[in-house]
Amino acid sequence: VGFLESVAVGGKFAAMSKYIFDPNQELLALGLANLVSSFMSGFPVTGGFSRSAVNVTFGATSLLAVVISSLLVLLSVYVLLPAIALIPLASMAPIIIQGAIVFIDVHEFKVAFKSHPLEFLVMLVTLVVSLGLTVKEGLLAGFICSVLKTLYEIAHPNFALVGAVQGAYRDLRYFPEADQPPNAIVVRMDAQVHFANANKLKDFVLKAVQLRESMGDTIEYAVVDGKSLNSIDMTGCAMLERLSETLAARSQKLVLANLKAPVASLLHTAGVKRHMQKNGGQLCLDMGEAIDLIRQPGPDWSGAARRVDLLVETKSCAQKVVTVTVAPALTAEGP
Repeated sequence: VGFLESVAVGGKFAAMSKYIFDPNQELLALGLANLVSSFMSGFPVTGGFSRSAVNVTFGATSLLAVVISSLLVLLSVYVLLPAIALIPLASMAPIIIQGAIVFIDVHEFKVAFKSHPLEFLVMLVTLVVSLGLTVKEGLLAGFICSVLKTLYEIAHPNFALVGAVQGAYRDLRYFPEADQPPNAIVVRMDAQVHFANANKLKDFVLKAVQLRESMGDTIEYAVVDGKSLNSIDMTGCAMLERLSETLAARSQKLVLANLKAPVASLLHTAGVKRHMQKNGGQLCLDMGEAIDLIRQPGPDWSGAARRVDLLVETKSCAQKVVTVTVAPALTAEGP
């Protein structure tokens, strides 16, 4: 929780003052400070939000301010502690409030409320818990809500039926004039294929096929546009195999087109490519090539398959080159 507080506060200060903030360096500093503190029976070490806010408010820009602050705290502990103990805590609140009030950004709340309701909800929970308890509990609540929001967004990605508009494939909801292949549906999912959304992609493809068939079209192919697919986990691989089997039972074929090299390599290595081909499915690197082939009677997919194999081999060779040459250079110490 202390690290989350340091990252959140430090990132805010860095954005305001336009300097680079490295969370890894912050974690290393906090870890070493707590390690040393443990040998001296010290308290857990975290960054001081209130002192940082006051320093920023008064224009402190160097580590000298930290040295002066530390010396004053040490001096106060040994000399002024009896007098400080008599001062009501409420009388010290204006100092912290004056330092922290400049960081309250109402505009960000307004923008989040209008453009991203889930993000606004996370911000609101963080604010309410921070005001009701402490900043640490507020940051912890915000972190948990952010994780839940991310999982929700992964599980509910954007699905789209797409068609060709001047060579690009656009969502039919926004481009109803887009051209669709007469014997195929083309779908896109704007997320990685993940265990949380794999079955939703399968259901969407099957519903899209049923929709076109209900309109009187004869569907032979279901094409998945892989332009936005950056990764596929094992659950996603298994789903693609089941989807190809389901479509094959209906005399239809699954085509994954517009694939990136890492995704094509993963599907090849996991055996998905072979399983799809057994059920009449194919992998294809280029969407235009895939659409041209499915428009032909009895298309020859051998050329597209060779290009996928070549890309997988090229990707493997490139990875070896990076591992052998680039990685050691990045980790080597300078002269």
